[in-house]
Amino acid sequence: MKRIFIALLFVFFAGSAHAACVNKFVARTEGGTKQVVTLLTGKLTFQEATAIADTAVFEWVDDKGKPIARQFGKVKVVRPMPVGCDGKASGVILIVTFGSSAPPTKKMNVKIDASTTVEFEQSQ
Repeated sequence: MKRIFIALLFVFFAGSAHAACVNKFVARTEGGTKQVVTLLTGKLTFQEATAIADTAVFEWVDDKGKPIARQFGKVKVVRPMPVGCDGKASGVILIVTFGSSAPPTKKMNVKIDASTTVEFEQSQ
């Protein structure tokens, strides 16, 4: 399963290497009460993500900023990705577990800190 997921990520990157900004997610339910979400974002660099991984508390929020679920456990910084946003040369792949029984669909907003909320689209 993990090999298939990694292969899909490489296919995704090959097709989007020239995109201006990438904010995508893939989610799976674990244990019926947790959503394990892989976030591909150009809003953070690998270094920025590594620096905040131990202290940040990510929140999944609705369009108005109301919390849906909070991060459960630690953020896992997986690897850099070649597409950045807002003038950044690269982005990062993160894995975040949210305490929620309902999976995200099509779109999800993730509040990284008090001033940064990123809208992610579901990767197909």
